[in-house]
Amino acid sequence: MTAGPAAPGAADSARAAILSGAGDELDDRALMTAILSLALPASADLSGIAGRLLARFGTVGGVLSAEADDLAVAVEGRAPVGVAILLLREAAIRLMRARIRQGNVLSCHTDLMAYLQAALARDDVEQFRVLFLDHHARLISDEVLARGTVDHTPVYPREVMRRAIRLKARELILVHNHPGWNPMPSREDVAMTRRLEQIATVLGLSIRDHIIVGNGASTSFRQSGLL
Repeated sequence: MTAGPAAPGAADSARAAILSGAGDELDDRALMTAILSLALPASADLSGIAGRLLARFGTVGGVLSAEADDLAVAVEGRAPVGVAILLLREAAIRLMRARIRQGNVLSCHTDLMAYLQAALARDDVEQFRVLFLDHHARLISDEVLARGTVDHTPVYPREVMRRAIRLKARELILVHNHPGWNPMPSREDVAMTRRLEQIATVLGLSIRDHIIVGNGASTSFRQSGLL
């Protein structure tokens, strides 16, 4: 007697739901199982691995933003899984960057904060970056201008302004991260921002905000009344 076709697995069902436009009905475990199927054979315990990842990192978003070393431990050294997740994370960051490029950056604060969280929140060293905007507040370039240690990044105002002039930028959003801790600005952060603001004003430029990114939260100088 010839066997009938095998019943679709959880990964197949999840892919079918996404293709039919019902992806938002999937729970995190089903979606994580489908993601794992891109990196592991069907014979692997995809649902079990998905469950362990979610138990460790909480949500699919938590898995995608996890550090490479933590992922390797969670998937017991299954290298293809770690690579697939890191690729998905980079794709997600680029998608968010593309969204804020589509119009006035200052009018899409929520999207901007989500992008900066995805790009910086898990970085284990401080970095200082600048979003250079044109006179319509559209993004010209998003650039990392300095990297430092776990709690300090040297900022050189001359380099920031030189780059702004070269790009013909009119407005700047300053960004840096506080690795693994809260995003409240230090006295040094406030002093540095005011120094840059003074220099920018002389050059006919405007510092529109300084955003500090922590793990899971961010602080906007503009919204906090510091700028």
